[in-house]
Amino acid sequence: MDEHIITSLLHEGAPIDNFGIGEKLITSASAPVLSGVYKLAATESNGQSTPKIKVSASREKLTIPGDKQVYRLYEPGTQRAFADLIALATETIVDATSLTVVNSDPLSVDRQQRLTHFEARPLLAPVDLSNTTSIPVTTIQATTQAKLAELPRTTQRLVNPDLYPVYMTTTLSQLQTSLLNKMTILAD
Repeated sequence: MDEHIITSLLHEGAPIDNFGIGEKLITSASAPVLSGVYKLAATESNGQSTPKIKVSASREKLTIPGDKQVYRLYEPGTQRAFADLIALATETIVDATSLTVVNSDPLSVDRQQRLTHFEARPLLAPVDLSNTTSIPVTTIQATTQAKLAELPRTTQRLVNPDLYPVYMTTTLSQLQTSLLNKMTILAD
């Protein structure tokens, strides 16, 4: 079984409430490698955060440095998201009539873009690790489903989904470029 068979079965109303996926869960024939990995973005010493960057010969593997906040951008007065925006945690993005952003895809030809008339809502919230009260799985599931429902339906298709834009602030982009330039100077 794979996502296409499961979607088809559910769409046809099959009375199934559990699926056994097996190795299809581990790998995908069309994209056998997960494109995201954890990489060091900052270190902290004496309460001071220092942004870090991983340099690679492959531009798309260049990390986005620093402590970050992710904002979901909505059409004003709606629950319709049209993009996400990665910012430094120290930046505050408020509802805006105009903001210059940078495409987070390092291979993008048109890197800078101007966004107009949107509402910005932060997606990341601090978690108190000393709090022993756990969040029920059902709460996590409901929150995840609600956030997915905000995305355009065309991005949720299993076959030929539209790309969902992810931008970064110009401040974050400038930090990335600055750290990259420092690494280049050190390598020379």
